[in-house]
This record gives sequence, structure tokens and C-alpha cells, in this order.
Amino acid sequence: MKRHIYCKTFSFLFIFFVIGINNILADSLQDWIHPGSEAIKENGYLGAQTCATCHDQALNEITHSVHWYVSAQIRNVMGLPDGSWWGMVNRECALAGTSALSNWTAATNGRFTAQSAGCGMCHIATLDAPPLPAGRKATPAEANTVDCLVCHAKVYDMTIRETLVIEKDGRKHWGQDTSMKAALSITKVPTAEACLRCHEHSFSLDYKRGTPFTPTNDLHAAIGLPCTSCHVTKNHKIAKGQYESDMIANDLPDEPVTCSNCHGLEPHQGNMAKTLNAHITKIACQTCHIPVASGIVREDWGKPVKDDQYGEYSALSKYDGIPSIAGLWVPTVEIERTYPAVMWRVPNTPDQQNAQSWMAFSTATKNSDGAKIYPVRGLVQIMLFDKKLKMWQAPGMSFLKKEEGMSDFPLLLAPNREVYNQTGNMQKGVDAGMKAYEPFGLKWSGEWMSMKVPNTSYISVNHGVKRMGYSCRDCHSPHGVIDFASIGYTPDEVKKLEKPQ
Repeated sequence: MKRHIYCKTFSFLFIFFVIGINNILADSLQDWIHPGSEAIKENGYLGAQTCATCHDQALNEITHSVHWYVSAQIRNVMGLPDGSWWGMVNRECALAGTSALSNWTAATNGRFTAQSAGCGMCHIATLDAPPLPAGRKATPAEANTVDCLVCHAKVYDMTIRETLVIEKDGRKHWGQDTSMKAALSITKVPTAEACLRCHEHSFSLDYKRGTPFTPTNDLHAAIGLPCTSCHVTKNHKIAKGQYESDMIANDLPDEPVTCSNCHGLEPHQGNMAKTLNAHITKIACQTCHIPVASGIVREDWGKPVKDDQYGEYSALSKYDGIPSIAGLWVPTVEIERTYPAVMWRVPNTPDQQNAQSWMAFSTATKNSDGAKIYPVRGLVQIMLFDKKLKMWQAPGMSFLKKEEGMSDFPLLLAPNREVYNQTGNMQKGVDAGMKAYEPFGLKWSGEWMSMKVPNTSYISVNHGVKRMGYSCRDCHSPHGVIDFASIGYTPDEVKKLEKPQ
């Protein structure tokens, strides 16, 4: 697998400036004391209703965000109508092999694990099901389940959050740390550690993103930048960025999350500055400054294997130490740790049509206006499909009947991971998972098949940033890290690009 350019020089002065500003920010936030702490000591902490005593608008804001809906109104996504609500709540995750609706409270012996991956564990509230239909207003009872402390407490016990609670009426939901210790550690701005309570697995060494946001692996983490330094936040809505290939929900789609926001359009200095800065028009900074990503590159849900086949570490992981759980079943996977692949991406702005695909396929080419080369991880998926029903028959998907190539595409099935993991039986797993769709008018045919998803899907790579980039020869040589021909360069262009610079 090949890849692209890197730069050796960097703006040291700017880094020192950022470190200085960040230290000042960190000190000021550390000195900040939550004004309501005395009231909490006196009256106890009762969850969101305690916070709403002073922050009534905050609950309204959070229940109108992607963190609540797990979706957003989308635009410029190939294959989906503009303005329709889409996100992980109704779009199956290839790595999870299922949907949030089917897997909301899936657990392993009452606990969240990578093997069961109960989607609701990372929802901002502790609901027993996703808040559907997307876009509707939350009820007061639902709003009261918002977990303010999972983001705003410096001290938080995630083992409580990761434990399934079963109410007397049989309703299941994930836990919430409402302890006095957590409630008295409230921070004004969520720390990076708080964000990683839920997003850590996304940045793990190999299971999902393959680029952990840790001080040893990422320059920005090393200097202590909070996530909100780049992911701008407005009224509890958080900018995702405009160049993602695999996530379509975005709270602030017009807010760019780019390196140039801090580093400018000419970040390089020194003798090679002019040459290196010229690359930025066609190459994203991440392409040069993220040298390694790891993770699942092929996943077969039709061939489950015992999780402990490799000993103490899960069959899902080779690098990040996910513990295996004896007796459970997981999909067959292939894992690599190497240079990220690359693809052309265009920003999802109002002037760009089909800026991304709902299945995370490539939509841009070398000749697309505004396209840049971005690092990604390719993923080949073998998933479970209905032998009889078609994709357009799923709730909200009728528009696909008129889409070229989609009218006969089989219905993608969503197994319940808890049942799949415990039994290794696809029939039982799908039966359990598809029950969640019955209230929406969809009952699967009862006959499943495993099938390779057409095309390669791509997982965006944006963390794991290093200060030093590749040398010129790392890219500009016949055996460099980018296969220039595979991304659309002509033989003559390739010959020129592969010459040592």
C-alpha cells in the first residue's frame, strides 16, 4: 500500500506559541470553580435536573445536537436526499456490523465490551432506545436522562456508565455516574480526557481509527490541546469537519476543521518552505503528517470465530490490547498496521455536489474542483443481507428504488451483537436485531446471506499527527508510499512524480 508526501520543516515558533497559549488556558480552567458546587453539596446531585436549575437552555441545546439525535440533516451526500436525517442512528456501521437501533443495549454479561459494542453506551443520555424519529423534540423525561457529567466532570467512573441497568419494568439502559465526587469536579470546557471517554475506542490503535489521540502518538495531544481547540463548539453543537469520508452527521457543517485554522496556508519555514507550502493546494496536511494507521482492513460477518483464538487479546485487535473474552464469537477480520491509503476528497460545502457517499465510497477524483489528497484506511466488508427483501424496502429508504444500481440491492441486515457474540449463530443474531425494526413496519424475510459490499469503504484518518513529515524520497521514488497511478495520475505524470526531488 502506497501513499503521499511529507515535510520535514515546521513552524517551531508557532508550536511554542500554541504551547504557551494552551498552558495559560489550562491554568485558567484549572483555577475555575463551578459556582454551583456549594448548592450541590447542600442538596445533592440529581442528574440533569440539578444542572437545569441554572442551565435550562443547555438541555434544550444538547437535545438538538448530533450527540442527542445520533444524526443530522445532511447535504451533498451521494445517494441521499438533501435535508433528510442521517447518521449512525439509521446507517449501519461497517465495523460494528449492525445499527444503533438493533444494538442499543447489547452487552456482555451486563457490561459494554468491544465484542458487544452496545451503541447506546456512548449516547449523551441514558435512554432505552435511540431518540426516533430523528429531529423530533425530546420529552422532559428524556431530557432528564442527559448525562452532563460524562462530558463536564473531570472525575468520572466509566465502569458505572458501562454497566447495563435493568429497571423493574424490564426497561434496559446504560448507567450514569451521579456521585458527589463526579458532580464536584465539573469543568467549564470538556477536557480531552472527557471526550475520549466515548471517543477513545474510535482513536484506538487498530480497532477503528488506528490513530490514538495520546501524548505519545499525537503532537496536539502531547502539548495538551483540548479537542475543542479544533472541533469548534457552539451552543453544544460540535463541528466535525467537512472532509470526512465515513461520517455523514455534522452539527456545524459550515464550520471548517482544518489545520490552516491555526497554522495558516503557509505553515512551513526554511529552505524548502516554498516547495512544501505549494503542496498544500493539493495535499492535506494529514497526508504528510500521519505516517501510520492500523486496524481492520477486511471484515467478514458471515464467518464468526472464537474471540480467544489468539490468546489474551481479542481477535478484533492486534495492537491496542482489547482483552479477549473466552467463548464469545466475533467476525473474521484481517488487520494491518502500515501507511494510510489515500483518496481525493472535496469539502462538503454548499457549492459541492455529492461531496461524500453514504457508504463512505470515493466520490471525488484528481480533476474534481477543490479536491485534495487525504489519508484513509480502506475497509472491505462482508456483511449480512436479506435473500429476498431489497434495501429500498427499509424505513425511509424508498427513494433508493429509483437510484441507479440500487433498485435491486438486497436489504442490509442488522444483527444484535450480544446474541451474535454469545451464539455465533447469524440466524439468531439477525432475528434478535431485526425485531427492533418491526415497530417501523419492517419484518425481515427470515433468510440471510453473506455478501461482499461493492467497492471499498474508507475510514478517515485525522489524528496521530507527527511534527516531522516524510522526506521527499519517502514519496518521490518508484517505491514511495503513494501509488500515484492508483489515484489518477497518468503514466507520464507518475514518471515525473517518482523522480527524486
